[in-house]
Amino acid sequence: MTLAIKTARLALGKTVIDARYLTKKVLFMNNDIIVVNKPYGLPVLSGPGVKMCLTDMLEEFAEIMKLGQKPELAHRLDRDCSGILLLTRTPTAAKKVAEIFVKRTLKKQYWAVTVGVPTFEEGEINIPVGGAKLTGGHRIVTRRDLIGKPNEVLKGEGFKNAKTRFEVLDTNQTSCALLQLEPITGLKHQIRVHAAEGLKCPVLGDHKFSSDSRQPQVLPLRLLQLLQFQGVKSKNNPEEKGKIRPWQRALIPLHLHARQLTLPKFDDGKDIVITAPSPDYFQETLQKLKLHPKRKNMLMSREEAEYYKLKQLGKSTKKIVGF
Repeated sequence: MTLAIKTARLALGKTVIDARYLTKKVLFMNNDIIVVNKPYGLPVLSGPGVKMCLTDMLEEFAEIMKLGQKPELAHRLDRDCSGILLLTRTPTAAKKVAEIFVKRTLKKQYWAVTVGVPTFEEGEINIPVGGAKLTGGHRIVTRRDLIGKPNEVLKGEGFKNAKTRFEVLDTNQTSCALLQLEPITGLKHQIRVHAAEGLKCPVLGDHKFSSDSRQPQVLPLRLLQLLQFQGVKSKNNPEEKGKIRPWQRALIPLHLHARQLTLPKFDDGKDIVITAPSPDYFQETLQKLKLHPKRKNMLMSREEAEYYKLKQLGKSTKKIVGF
């Protein structure tokens, strides 16, 4: 059993992923589209070493849902990325969705737990991405020296412009953060490589983009402690003090979740907004790391309450930050 499969099994528990399971993950459906909450570890498309993928389930999925015909993929998600996946039910709907993607008016919002905290609380990452050969093999990388270069130069180098907006929702000192990310362009692995190389804050559980070599993600001791990791003694030397082994770190799942999708003016001129609950392991990690997606709002609410309380009493409000 590969580590990837073992990690998926640990993240999913005893859940059996099949077409019937997929029907329980439908978030939205009308005559044009179906939106499902894809689980972590399920490949969308077939490939080398893939025994079962989401597209293999769509025929049976359509039968169970009594759709009349098999829905088609409108876009893709990484195998280890959980969250919103859009399917179209008719050729007309597929064309309409494709036009929205081309115009870049479709809005996608992701949540990610990162190792480290970005320098700025919000901003835009605008660094070209493309393929490159590294020590660990071929993968997507960024090229800062290509920032601002014409498309002809980028194309010649095998790169494309890539933009990702980000906002820090919460942090735990300097150890980790919960980010909200919105890809403006939609390139392969864009969010993961922008977080790792653009912000210098790789996504937790991203064993591919955390370093140039193939190895389980290296994590600071404090973060390992917050995640409640326990050292394991060597089988060859039981007297040795327990250590956190690389294979333990390799079992941390990718903490990247496609949380929200907005289809502009799609339903009789109205926006369709769909939100997908994050996986159990994602929620458990947030609790362990003491990260809360609404921390800023909670703090602001307390400040505002104190401000108006003092104002009503006729006392000074100068000490209340931001007022």
